Amino acid sequence: MFILIVGGGKVGTYLARALLAQDHEVVVIEKQARKAQYMSNILDTDVALVGDGCDPEVLRQAGIVRADVVVADTGDDEDNLVVCLIAKKHSKARCIARVNNPKNKMIFESVDTERPITLVSSTEIILDLINEYVNAQDYSIITRLRDGDLELLKLTVGPESPSNGKRIGDIGLPRGSIVVAVDRPGDELVIPSGDTVLHAGDQVIVMGKRDYRIDVRRAIMGLKVPA
Repeated sequence: MFILIVGGGKVGTYLARALLAQDHEVVVIEKQARKAQYMSNILDTDVALVGDGCDPEVLRQAGIVRADVVVADTGDDEDNLVVCLIAKKHSKARCIARVNNPKNKMIFESVDTERPITLVSSTEIILDLINEYVNAQDYSIITRLRDGDLELLKLTVGPESPSNGKRIGDIGLPRGSIVVAVDRPGDELVIPSGDTVLHAGDQVIVMGKRDYRIDVRRAIMGLKVPA
């Protein structure tokens, strides 16, 4: 597989090394000649091309037309967006982009809904880890789907929870969220309907968008959940 990386910083360097170790073909575009030389020394091979990754001609020279994957890994979200736009115009490569400011995610997501850009936000990853640690007793993330956009959550109904004693259809889950199972102590796993009544001690398994996680937790567990 041919992988084109734009941005020769530490992440780009170590990513290139890992990919080369897996026998992938790799080219890294880096603006600064000093960084490009450092990368070549670290990797003990010449995979770096000095140039501006936002320049279509530089990308063409690097082989973007035949790339299988393009990784936009600069420290500037605008540059990463430009790289992805050019890649989508001149290749069929899968685009992976680093997003430094989470507020810019919507811009990247709007570029191509059929072949969406895979986004990596270190800020959100760290925040999620902190939230999972702080709220470990309240809920757990079973798995993530569709590049992390969808989550399968397990939440516990407490005695004071607003969902205690209510039908699932009445608890006010956000749109696009659905209860897929209820793990009831001392009983078999329940595949629920809208008429299923929740009780304290139930562990409710909900599928929903990550952006609505707080709303799901509020609906199931109550107002103690922080904003």
